[in-house]
Amino acid sequence: MNACKSSAYQRLQHLKRPLVFLGMATAMAAAAQTASAACTYQIDNEWSNGFVASIQIKNDTAASVNNWSVNWQYANNRVTNSWNANLTGSNPYTASNVSWNGNIAAGQTVSFGFQGVKNGATAERPQINGTLCSAAPASSAASSTAVVSSSRSSSSVALGSSSRAASSIPTGARNAITVRALGTTATESITLSVGGTEVQSWTLSTVMNNYTVETALVGDVIVAFTNDDGGNADVRIDYVNVNGVTRQAEVQTENTGAWGNNRCGGGAPSEWLHCEGYINFGSVTGEPRSSSSSVSSSSSSAGGTGVGSAGCGAPAKLTNGRRTINVNGLNREYVLDIPSNYNQNNPYKLVFGWHWRGGSANDVVGQGYYGMKSLSNNTAIFVAPDRAAGTDGWTNANGRDIAFLQSMLTQLKSSLCIDESRIFSTGWSYGGMMSFAVGRELPTTFRAIAPVSGAFLTPHVDSGSATAAWIAHGNNDTVVSQSSGAQARDAYLRANGCSNTTVPVQPSPCVEYQNCSAGKPVVWCSFNGGHSQPSFYSSGAWNFFNRF
Repeated sequence: MNACKSSAYQRLQHLKRPLVFLGMATAMAAAAQTASAACTYQIDNEWSNGFVASIQIKNDTAASVNNWSVNWQYANNRVTNSWNANLTGSNPYTASNVSWNGNIAAGQTVSFGFQGVKNGATAERPQINGTLCSAAPASSAASSTAVVSSSRSSSSVALGSSSRAASSIPTGARNAITVRALGTTATESITLSVGGTEVQSWTLSTVMNNYTVETALVGDVIVAFTNDDGGNADVRIDYVNVNGVTRQAEVQTENTGAWGNNRCGGGAPSEWLHCEGYINFGSVTGEPRSSSSSVSSSSSSAGGTGVGSAGCGAPAKLTNGRRTINVNGLNREYVLDIPSNYNQNNPYKLVFGWHWRGGSANDVVGQGYYGMKSLSNNTAIFVAPDRAAGTDGWTNANGRDIAFLQSMLTQLKSSLCIDESRIFSTGWSYGGMMSFAVGRELPTTFRAIAPVSGAFLTPHVDSGSATAAWIAHGNNDTVVSQSSGAQARDAYLRANGCSNTTVPVQPSPCVEYQNCSAGKPVVWCSFNGGHSQPSFYSSGAWNFFNRF
């Protein structure tokens, strides 16, 4: 693997100078043309029967845009629900702005997302049309993750050299760089290089993930990748995001192995035994940042950037295992699970897994945090709290369980690099009840909850504010009736402003309520069963968390 990387970088150094010149030339050519908006269709997540996608609209004009509308059509795919836009039609579809995102300032981007079904086909990448997407290409390649509709040719979209010299960068300037990539085996890797210096190397996962690092280096952003799998392997790069600005891989002229280039350079499977390549995204400059400033983290269909906690940028102050924390004179315990490849500069999702009545933190750990740890691929920090001594669950007497939670949050955010915009709660039975309570009392802290077989039996203070919720409950539950779970669900529907209209979503038999507040969806999964955990709990809840 190291020899493979070395070879890639040797070739890179020989080609780097002409590539930079090419980036400058293409940038100058782009500046000479009349700018127009770029509309990008992107697949954010895909599974056997469905997908999550988003459309970004960037205003490349010199004036702000007031109100926008785009439309598209599928051959086989269909949209089941959407967010951050008003969606009309039933193929073709038309999406228009909502009240708060109708104005797009010059150079700014807005995005909206949607979920759909594939109907036995593949996830399509249709052409996006609209007055802002003028002079769009007539068709799009099915092998591309994102399809950019723009009046500019792909050769003129390459990121050119910055107008600021490296010497003018403020002392301590840092770049937050995210690479979105897909690999099919654990032997594949990507390496990020800035200014000719390796910044970070990652082992790719089996799902599309974002890999993020923050660096003070300034220079060309190079994504190098290798494959020693021995056959049937993909190394595919979707985009690189630098300080919030996205560079789509397939529009870079130096692209030698991005999403649209077919399996690490192409060729027969026998040629994938040892393949390598790179993508040069051009020169970047630093922006002043503190360790707690916003940096790019895991991608979401609703867009946005992660918010790194105070613990980012410093070595971890906590280690894995059982920990004790004193809360108002009472010792409480929890189990902490940090990714094995923890990176102090990468803000991680934080997931609380609450145990059931009479259970323990060890039980949740034994279940792999309700099966989500194996799905996370080292992108999340997991916590399993223990109930107070002398209780059988989350009674929250005098608010002590919520106080316990807030104390854990304070300790974790100051000791580890936490993405404060992506904190989640899940649990079954009493753990579902605690998750319901957490979502109502701490909506500004928790991005989403996923309670199973729960109800409003954990006392809490209802904030009245919205929290995204994925809720599952058996229709034959004789311990916690489904009607009790539905009452809790209805409280979330009211707080989130949802209508009574639902559409089927994956996994079946789940439905999603329509017209909820932007970014605050509610999914209800009524399954055939009693007081139990449905087979789709792990994947359904984890995919829901990944929407944010």
